[in-house]
Amino acid sequence: MRMKLRYIYYHLKALLKRREPWVLIFAVVLLIFVFKGITLPSADNTKVGIVTNGSERAKRVAELMDEDSTIYSVCEYETEEELLTDVRKGALECGFIFDDDFDKLVSHERMKESIQYIYSPYTTKGLVAKESLYSAFLKDYSDDILLSEYRSIFGSNDDSLKEEIEDMLIERNAYYLDGNDIFEVDFK
Repeated sequence: MRMKLRYIYYHLKALLKRREPWVLIFAVVLLIFVFKGITLPSADNTKVGIVTNGSERAKRVAELMDEDSTIYSVCEYETEEELLTDVRKGALECGFIFDDDFDKLVSHERMKESIQYIYSPYTTKGLVAKESLYSAFLKDYSDDILLSEYRSIFGSNDDSLKEEIEDMLIERNAYYLDGNDIFEVDFK
């Protein structure tokens, strides 16, 4: 037994005097550090990241998306870099970055390219998340559309009825958004 241990000791000592085992050990340690930061995307990943950049409307859209969706959980990020890192690592399915002037762009009705959609090659449900975000945005924006166009809808220039009309429009809009009257499906 003692001879075997001595043989192993001298064999390891001779082996470690050469350069190849050290290069191999260094390569293995380097690979461990590289693979430590990589998360392989899961098919069950349901996290979506959002950077609101301080926009109140973007925060409302994120809340609506989180409340309405039974599939996605919305994570709010402070910086774009954190979001990009998590999308690259596979911790998020996809991400959305709202423009710094999103509220201003919406009020001027210039929303084109005001939301960046961030995804990775491993994104599988990203387009559904994108449609969910746009649905939440339109749900939030629908009151503004109705209130800005109430005169053309009712053809009245009388401002005395403005509050009543606005209240009625908001109430009916909420009714149609929350109900199934428009898209009722009959299962058989």
